[in-house]
Amino acid sequence: MLAESTPPITQPQRFKFTLEMFEALSDAGHFGEKHVELLNEEILVKGLQSEDHAYAIQNLSEIFHAQLGQFGTIRTQLPLILETPPPDFVLPDLALLKLPNIQYKTRNATSSDAILVVEISNSTLDYDQSAKLEAYARNFIPEYWIYHVNTEQLEVCTQPDGHSYTLRRMLKLGQSVEIFGLNLNWW
Repeated sequence: MLAESTPPITQPQRFKFTLEMFEALSDAGHFGEKHVELLNEEILVKGLQSEDHAYAIQNLSEIFHAQLGQFGTIRTQLPLILETPPPDFVLPDLALLKLPNIQYKTRNATSSDAILVVEISNSTLDYDQSAKLEAYARNFIPEYWIYHVNTEQLEVCTQPDGHSYTLRRMLKLGQSVEIFGLNLNWW
């Protein structure tokens, strides 16, 4: 008799957030100073950065400013709206954007502005190689780089097809990557 009165076990339900809901929560201060993203209608709180993660961001940022600054605006851990529905709000570690910085005074950068997005990965490698990669490819961001902190390798993803990147290659320290006809020494 007891088994008949027990309600069926169900899986926990996820609540899906729209970009408008996410922005309203953010504007109301619900996230405080946390680095928070909206990806695939889910809110994700980014963890604290390790020293080697922070170093990699700073190092690549300096390289980008020195070698790629003439090609666009370089932004570090600032909002990027991925426009393909459902829209997402991400904070890539680095982004090279088409428009001059003044254009972002009154609006966030969007995926149509992005030339190149970089994620620095150690504990988030699986996530960056799956959910983030798919989101960037779905938005046809031309290049997506993942710097593997633990192995000191750069994964270069190009030729987005709307689901993934058709060309993915790994570069070791000392190997350069070609962008804008330049051989960029990325480390």
